[in-house]
Amino acid sequence: MRAFTSAVTDTCRRRYLLGYSDSVLVALSGGADSTALLSALAAMRDAGDVREVTALHVDHGLRPGSHLDGDACALVCASLGVSLHRVKVEVHGGNVQAEARKARYAALRSEAARLGATRIATGHTQDDQAETVLLRLLRGSGARGLSGIPPRRGAIVRPLIDRTRAEVIAHVRARGLAHLEDPSNATPRFLRNRVRSEVIPVLRSLAPHASRALSRAADLLRDDERALASEGRRLAAGGAVRIADLLAEPVAVRRRVVRDLWRRATGRRADLEARQVESVLALLGRRGPSRAPLSRGFEACIRYGALSIRAAPATGPAAEPVRIPGPGSHSLPEGGVLEVGSVTGAAWPLWWRGRRPGDRFRPEGGRGSKKLKAWLIDRKVPREVRDGLRVLADDAGWILWVPELGVRSEKPSADARFGG
Repeated sequence: MRAFTSAVTDTCRRRYLLGYSDSVLVALSGGADSTALLSALAAMRDAGDVREVTALHVDHGLRPGSHLDGDACALVCASLGVSLHRVKVEVHGGNVQAEARKARYAALRSEAARLGATRIATGHTQDDQAETVLLRLLRGSGARGLSGIPPRRGAIVRPLIDRTRAEVIAHVRARGLAHLEDPSNATPRFLRNRVRSEVIPVLRSLAPHASRALSRAADLLRDDERALASEGRRLAAGGAVRIADLLAEPVAVRRRVVRDLWRRATGRRADLEARQVESVLALLGRRGPSRAPLSRGFEACIRYGALSIRAAPATGPAAEPVRIPGPGSHSLPEGGVLEVGSVTGAAWPLWWRGRRPGDRFRPEGGRGSKKLKAWLIDRKVPREVRDGLRVLADDAGWILWVPELGVRSEKPSADARFGG
């Protein structure tokens, strides 16, 4: 019993999970893992290694009689001198396990805030880590995915991450602690259960310490991921990255730059698939401006030699041209009023419309004519702004006025005002 608690204490110190001043909220399901965790942390409390330990039991309501699990947890807590709090959550449809996990962590964070707990401890073991690494390997994950379950993420800590399930069972039996068995852990409907019951035994027949080896690999990959991600964050710090700088980095750093740009633009880490990252990297080999659509209405954009991720410009049907038969005030479909005075050298009617290929004008102070598109690109006017411009033009495509940019043509000359 002392050996197990000492090993858990060592993990907490070595991995910087818990300290003397921490108040810990334990996620207690009543299973062997969380019961052993509660026991070890209660012993650490008694030894002065943590300040306070409380427990929270979350009832997901997914099977009849699930509320009785909380009663069993209450008995364990009473024997260890730990206060128990209980909450029932609603699990939405879809992936039941994922939705239950989401509801559970939300409840834990809420209760920790209410109680003033500085850490939330969950009972993930070395075996859970090995299973996670294998599952993500089957998905083709990179270093971030294969680094598995982090021993610490924010306020959430996993003190049992270096302990095996066999050690957990031995501890609860030695202490005479009653624990529950979750019937869902035996169903082959969940892939994790099949990995646990079918794949892990085969690996252990080949290498007795397979779980430990997989867990160590996760630690090493996590260190690599942190180094690469740190470089990616440095490059993406400004919200846009020069293509030349990006191409000077290894592809592993480029991928992390894309992911960090995504996080900065969306506020989310999830929802960016590996294939989308590769589609963004494929833009780097193209010449000129280019874009790639991403999830949640965002896009990757290369312009003026830099990569950024932004909300995709809203697209809709092109506004119909408005015929301007002569001078005067003209109501516009998009709102506002266009007031047109005398226009020297141009034949009526004129048109209030969007930009078109071939539009030309003579910039003030210039000679000859110039394509409006080229003039806008030279001045680095963003494409989404260019695409949304409305212009006053004649039948021949000669631009007289671009009010939004204050652009007027010298020939023909225009005397016009735009009012709202």
